[in-house]
Amino acid sequence: MINMFHTDYLNIFNRELYKGVLTPDNLISDEICIKYNDNEYFGFILAKDDNKRKVKQKYFLPTQIIDKLPLKVTSKKKFSYKANAYWFISSATSIKIPTEKKMEFRKLVDNFADYAHSNEKHWKLFRMVALGAYFERMNIRVVSEASFGKDGVVDILQLLNGSVANLYKATLAKLKYSLRNDYVVINELGALNSQQVADMQTYLLQAGAYKPIYENNSRSVAGTKESMDLMTKSHLIFHNTPYYYEEKGQAYFERMFTKAVMDRFPALLFDGYVTEDFTTAPNKSDFNEKDSQKIKDIISTINYFKENHAFEAKFELKEDYFGFKDREKQRSLRSFKIICKYLDLYSKDEEEFQEWIKVLKECYDKYKNIVTLH
Repeated sequence: MINMFHTDYLNIFNRELYKGVLTPDNLISDEICIKYNDNEYFGFILAKDDNKRKVKQKYFLPTQIIDKLPLKVTSKKKFSYKANAYWFISSATSIKIPTEKKMEFRKLVDNFADYAHSNEKHWKLFRMVALGAYFERMNIRVVSEASFGKDGVVDILQLLNGSVANLYKATLAKLKYSLRNDYVVINELGALNSQQVADMQTYLLQAGAYKPIYENNSRSVAGTKESMDLMTKSHLIFHNTPYYYEEKGQAYFERMFTKAVMDRFPALLFDGYVTEDFTTAPNKSDFNEKDSQKIKDIISTINYFKENHAFEAKFELKEDYFGFKDREKQRSLRSFKIICKYLDLYSKDEEEFQEWIKVLKECYDKYKNIVTLH
């Protein structure tokens, strides 16, 4: 039986759901102004593959209907602009999956990316961390062996709800471009040169301090700076253990960046590996309406919690429990409080909550101990 969180299966779901549909992923421009039928219109360019003719079709979507994305075009007309051919979209129908609480958070976690793993406790904790970061701003590092499955969860979030950027060997230029998304994963920084490390450190210090904007000095002109909104941006940094990089003769995270970056991005060490059998590639005939409805319910619920995360904790969390000191209390503790908020929401009672924060502390302490040995 195919697990419905197999990314190939989710791609089939997306193809069926969004067949002939324009989505935010089709956007290829910022807002522009064009002339059409002797009138000026503000809007955006979108591009979509025409699989029959093996070409891309380009569309102009007026600004006043962009909130309908994803959408099906109901009226369009071809026109030319600066020697390029476009379809002008005059009317469209939204096919947005509604934002609705279809299940409680506990059921969402138990059903989301619920494939088999050698360390179920760490696997579930990671899923709660990943979801919590999708719902509200968080800065955290996730450390594991490559087979743990962290990239798979990020891929699932991107396929289901979007607004996710998973950047490998991220330069500052890649990072800035990715900020159109609210969920930014910085993956494997070991191959950066010294200037790229310095640029990345400047960025991480600002983002990790929960600053509302990032000010980029590299484009200062006449006393102005390029600024980017960080208010809703979560940053997750994924990397392997120090042993992995030492074997390759590369510097690991703590050797690349200052302690101030560590204080802003506390690390959690997760153990285990995915044991689910993903060797069988699903095809269209495997897809069924029952799974489709389950996936839609999960998408609706994730959207709900992203828009409705102002709720009170049920159980007490002692702020000194994790042992944060001095500057760590200002940054690391903030991220941990968000994680604990969702551990609280998941837990049936005080006893279960205390079990989860114990696992969280063990993951934090275990990585600190590894770094101390280096």
